[in-house]
Amino acid sequence: MKGIYNIVTVLAISLGIGIAPPALAENLSEPSVRESQSVIEVDSYDFVVLAEGALEVGDYQNAIFHANRAIDIEPGLGNAYLIRGQARAYQGEIQVAIADLEKAAQVYRQNNNQVGYLLAQQYLRDLNAPSSPQALTLPDLTP
Repeated sequence: MKGIYNIVTVLAISLGIGIAPPALAENLSEPSVRESQSVIEVDSYDFVVLAEGALEVGDYQNAIFHANRAIDIEPGLGNAYLIRGQARAYQGEIQVAIADLEKAAQVYRQNNNQVGYLLAQQYLRDLNAPSSPQALTLPDLTP
């Protein structure tokens, strides 16, 4: 009798009629929503990394986009303002670049990040200098 039950169960599974024991039927059903979807958590630093990469290759629009996403998640992130300010300066948007760099300096100061603060101040000096805003360079901060 067990043999017949096993044959009927296998046939039912094959034909999809659903008379298999509940434990077996559960394993053969479609993947649950929980199993079929992956959740990827993204934080503000992920967007900063993307913004930095875009800035390095001259993709200023994407640098601004990713910096904006980082700021949306964490408004007190100086790096995002710094990168966005640089990208805007390279696009010739000097006034908004200055505002971003001033905000970066303010955030760095609030977070007691002296290196970041000095970096933002250096960029602000470069933008306010009579030379071209395209000449932004990283200052040497080594003692």
